[in-house]
Amino acid sequence: MLTLIIVLCALTCASATATIIFRRKGQSFNGMLCKFLSSFGFMSIAFVGYCYNNDSNPYYFCLAIFALMFGQGGDILLGLKEIAPKFRSRLMAMGTSSFLVGHIFFIWAFMLISGVSVLPFITGAVIFAGAVVLIKVLKFNVDKKLFVLLALYYGILFAKGVSSFVALYRTGDPAFIVSSVGSVLFIISDTVLAFIYFFPVKSKNRLVTIELATYYPAQILLALTVALINQ
Repeated sequence: MLTLIIVLCALTCASATATIIFRRKGQSFNGMLCKFLSSFGFMSIAFVGYCYNNDSNPYYFCLAIFALMFGQGGDILLGLKEIAPKFRSRLMAMGTSSFLVGHIFFIWAFMLISGVSVLPFITGAVIFAGAVVLIKVLKFNVDKKLFVLLALYYGILFAKGVSSFVALYRTGDPAFIVSSVGSVLFIISDTVLAFIYFFPVKSKNRLVTIELATYYPAQILLALTVALINQ
C-alpha cells in the first residue's frame, strides 16, 4: 500500500510537470487536462492513504476528501475560463468560491483533531481587512463582487494555515508538520496567482511556473496527511 502511495505521488508530480510545460508553451487545453488529472491524483492519494493508515481518523478523512473535491471543482472551473473566455469573470468567481469551501473543510478537519481555537478566526479577520486595503492600493483589476470574494478568500486561506500550526502545537502529530508546509505553499501559490490574474504583468511564464510549482506540492502534502494522521 505504501508503494502505491509513492507511485500515485510520482504520477501526480509527472502530471503536474506536464501542466507546467504546457502552460509555459501556451497550450491551455492540454495544460487544463493535465491539471484535472493531477486533481484526481490528490484524492487518490488521500483514499489510498486512508486504507494504508490503520490509525487514521475516518472523520478527518471525510473532511479532507471533501476539501480536495472542492479543490478539484475549483481547478475545473478555473481551467474552463481558458477555453471559454466569455465567461471568465463568472468562472473565476465560481472557482475561487469552490476553493474557499475546500479550505473551510480543511480548517474543520484540523480543528476536529486539535479542538476549536479562536486564533485562526482572528487571523482570518485581520488578513481580510489587510487584503481589502492591499487590493485597493495595488489597484488589482477586479469588480466589486470579486473584490470582496478575493479578500474573504485570503482571510480563509490564512485561517487554514494558522489552524494547522495550532493543531501541530497542540497535538505534536507529524501530519500537521506536513499540513503546515502545504498550507504555506498554498498561500505562496495563490498570492502569485492573484498577480497573474489581476495585475498587469508583462511576462507571466515565470509566475505561472512558481504558482504551479507551489500549488501541486501543497495539495499533495495536504492529501498525504490522511496517511500520516494518528489521532
